[in-house]
Amino acid sequence: MPAPPSPSLTRVDTSVRPQIASLTRMLREGSRLEDPARMLAQYGAIFGMGEGPRRDMLLTVSRRGLPEGKYKITRFLSEAQRLHPDNPDLPNPWRDWERLRVYEGGFIGEVIALEEPQLIVGLDLTDDPIVGDRLKGLRSCMVTPNFDEGAATNWALQFSRDERRWGVEDLERWMISGNLLGTATRNLVTRRSVDELNRRLEYQFDEVARVQRSLLPDAKPRIPGYSIGTSYLTSQKAGGDYYDFYHFGEHEWGVMIADVSGHGAAAATVMAMLHAMLPEPGDPDATPQRIVPKINRRLVRSLHEGMFVTALFVHLNAQTGELSYVRCGHPPARVRRGKSGAVEPLVGVPLLPLGIVEEYEVEAASARLDPGDSLVLYTDGITEEPRTLPDGSRDMFGVERLDAALRECTGEPTCVVESIHHALHEHTGEMKREDDQTLVVLRREPGA
Repeated sequence: MPAPPSPSLTRVDTSVRPQIASLTRMLREGSRLEDPARMLAQYGAIFGMGEGPRRDMLLTVSRRGLPEGKYKITRFLSEAQRLHPDNPDLPNPWRDWERLRVYEGGFIGEVIALEEPQLIVGLDLTDDPIVGDRLKGLRSCMVTPNFDEGAATNWALQFSRDERRWGVEDLERWMISGNLLGTATRNLVTRRSVDELNRRLEYQFDEVARVQRSLLPDAKPRIPGYSIGTSYLTSQKAGGDYYDFYHFGEHEWGVMIADVSGHGAAAATVMAMLHAMLPEPGDPDATPQRIVPKINRRLVRSLHEGMFVTALFVHLNAQTGELSYVRCGHPPARVRRGKSGAVEPLVGVPLLPLGIVEEYEVEAASARLDPGDSLVLYTDGITEEPRTLPDGSRDMFGVERLDAALRECTGEPTCVVESIHHALHEHTGEMKREDDQTLVVLRREPGA
């Protein structure tokens, strides 16, 4: 509800000019329009307000994108067809541009070649080859160019049977109003083009995201004696995180998690490349020590400068719980011990991310999952998720909060994922993410 007027203010009564109220109403309504043809009609009606005899014919011309001397007639409007948003028969040159005929020469070609506003009297266009049949009997013309990037691209030609219909004051007024209207129309056309481009990009991102998700495991593998939980959340529709499982022996399983630098479509493309490089099921050489150098060499040759991949490859002997792992610039996995609830990092030997240097010596580290223990792999989008403090600084989620969330859960994979997500939301107070966030949880069941 608007505030009551202050008694100390004295306002001039503007009702003596009813056009002001009409203008306000029309401008407000016009600001809601999204179609350039309707906006032109709306504001054309506004700028056409005035006293005295009106024009008998309005002709609009454009030479946008055409060779020198060529032009298209975009509108022929008689007084009865004046620009008005409620006129359903108004031509729409934006929609019909390709169907409009291209002209050259004649009266129109002569006046638009000057690229200046003009008042012309004593007209007799009976014999004009382009418009003579439609402009017979008209005696004066007011020509106003609309400029775009310094060039007179569009024109309004107003005709009257009265030679004294317009003066230089009218020409000045129409130059200003016409060019303001042209600028507004161009801005709306640009906005519509941007909106259409955004819709197309949105569709492409949807497709990339769909393809990307199809590369993730269809279902969690069934490893006797183990339970598995995963979570994959992207900052955009397409992300650069990836995880996978592979089986290469009776009790031998591979688990990997990776994070492509950056995010979005480019990172998703690299993720798809990484998927194609992983070993086939049953490959006896699928240990981290063997596959990591191969993947690194291919990435070095494929990635653009500045791109890289952090990754963690884990080899699990499901029968014994023995782990062998290689950490390529990736955050250390965590192990939540089932008996004590303590959380330990699997630091191992830190190696460079993949795709940076071709010579890559791999040194694996080892650990063990006892019954009840949970292995948690994650990407740095979790530990580096920030919140903004009152002083403007940024406080990252960090490994301490991650470990606290692990200690507060049972270690069961679903509980691990939910506990971390809850802690993240408590930290940021938001559902959106600055980076992709992926979790893979592998628990050796008690008694296994």
